[in-house]
Amino acid sequence: MAGRWLALADPRLVPARGGHINASFFVADGAAAPRWLLQCLNRSVFPSPELVMRNIEVVLSGAAAMPDAAVSLPTLLRTPGGEGWVHDAAGDLWRCWAVLPNARSTAKVSGAPDAREAGRAFGAFARIATTLDAGLLAETIPQFHDTPARLSWLEASIARDAMGRVDGAREEIALALRHRSLAPLLVAPLQSGAIPTRAAHNDAKVANVLFDAGTGRAVMVIDLDTVMPGTPLFDFGDLVRSSVSMAAEDAIALGPVEAELELYDALLEGYLGGTGGLLTPAERLLLEPAGRVITWEQAIRFLTDYLDGDTYFATSHREHNLERARAQLALLASLEARREEFERLVRSRVVGRGS
Repeated sequence: MAGRWLALADPRLVPARGGHINASFFVADGAAAPRWLLQCLNRSVFPSPELVMRNIEVVLSGAAAMPDAAVSLPTLLRTPGGEGWVHDAAGDLWRCWAVLPNARSTAKVSGAPDAREAGRAFGAFARIATTLDAGLLAETIPQFHDTPARLSWLEASIARDAMGRVDGAREEIALALRHRSLAPLLVAPLQSGAIPTRAAHNDAKVANVLFDAGTGRAVMVIDLDTVMPGTPLFDFGDLVRSSVSMAAEDAIALGPVEAELELYDALLEGYLGGTGGLLTPAERLLLEPAGRVITWEQAIRFLTDYLDGDTYFATSHREHNLERARAQLALLASLEARREEFERLVRSRVVGRGS
């Protein structure tokens, strides 16, 4: 990505931290706060970045047709010809987003209000997404939430042991494989038609919600790169994964990695409020399992990347992806320990809404 490294030399560009995938820079043009976020899409992750942008255009058009939506989506800076992206001399794709003033983001919720608002925001996003024709969306990362495929890729990485890391991860591998029964719980009903295929965000973590810095209200859903056909259950599961514990995703001390009842209830309340009556009875039955499935899926993604030599997620040290996998597996254990409590919460919230 030669264009990315050329950008690093420009003094007007300040690297934006927090993302694992794309090269991102705030544009410092003399204003008190940056007004633009410049990004170069990572071709290693998105081999066809133009398809990513076309998917985004579909979603932005859908949002524009719903001016009363309860959450907004980001605004692209466009060329004089109306294009939302450009290519540099090296062929890399660049885009520029407007920075929302007076907004804050967070990697982890600070309490129930954040969880409730994050849930409401992605519930409102699901209402936008359900108006779209999922057939118009390209599958830009094949089998992204195909959990059985993720399991097979982990098993292949274990057998290959390309980096000689398997021996040092035996405990994590055994724990991950112990939960293989989770693999088909969302994908099988989606493939059979028992639940409908809808447009989904597919990376619905709290870090992809912007909150009003003054009121704490969720005002925008960001990072639309993985919008593809799927199910809102993928998104709710990722919200559970990222919002029901206040511990960091890569926490080394695993004691605080616990699923908290108050946070789960707030998230569920917000999400069901945001979706309204959108979800079918079959989808609602899968809300509780979705959190466990996507948490496990993320654990095996981190573990696979660790075994393969950290080729997908950005890392800061050699054990980073293994630490992330451990934290996700610890969260999964907590979700399973509280499964009956969370099932009761889902039943009470669904019945309480009369849906």
